[in-house]
Amino acid sequence: MFRTSEKRKFQRLNVYHLVKYRLISWPSEKGPVLASIKNISAGGVQLITDESLPVDGSLQMQISFPRLNVPIPCIAKIVWVEKIGKFDKFKYGLQFMEIDEFLRNNIAQSIELINKVIKERG
Repeated sequence: MFRTSEKRKFQRLNVYHLVKYRLISWPSEKGPVLASIKNISAGGVQLITDESLPVDGSLQMQISFPRLNVPIPCIAKIVWVEKIGKFDKFKYGLQFMEIDEFLRNNIAQSIELINKVIKERG
């Protein structure tokens, strides 16, 4: 689940959550797109979608978490993109630009707790 050799600022947790996003530069009449995230950290997420989006573009997002009644709003910047196989699917590395600090800290604490449990069982 975690790679100890990674030199990331924040640890990531493999998850599958739904997200709605829209590129900030899109015309206002274009509604949000439903996609999924593959992993999350206090610093960002990995987004999986069918659309080609520009690196350095900014997304308005609503991330759905199973135990929360309302989706979490945030703004994230596209840092990198990778095409997935032969299909028209793309994997994006996103960095949070605007997210509630309480939520960011909650994500970091949850990942630390899960990591501790995994090490204890390991």
